[in-house]
Amino acid sequence: MPLQEKLAFDAKHISETKEIDHQREHFQSFSNNFYKLAKAVKLSDQPVYQAYCPMKKAFWLSSEAAIKNPYFGAQMLTCGKVSDTIK
Repeated sequence: MPLQEKLAFDAKHISETKEIDHQREHFQSFSNNFYKLAKAVKLSDQPVYQAYCPMKKAFWLSSEAAIKNPYFGAQMLTCGKVSDTIK
């Protein structure tokens, strides 16, 4: 499946469900695919940070270097580290 279709598929699942676990599952896939896009094309003049959650073994992208972990909510909001910076 082309990258654009993968992103659209995950975005649709994230927006159409109210189940947080299902949203997070697709957010993980969306983040991985969006990272590929961000690495391939310059999306912004600002840096994009790829952060990693060791508990979930999953990545996400952020416009800030400060960790705000989306996988465990307020329980572990600052758990993780920046693993890459796309400039």
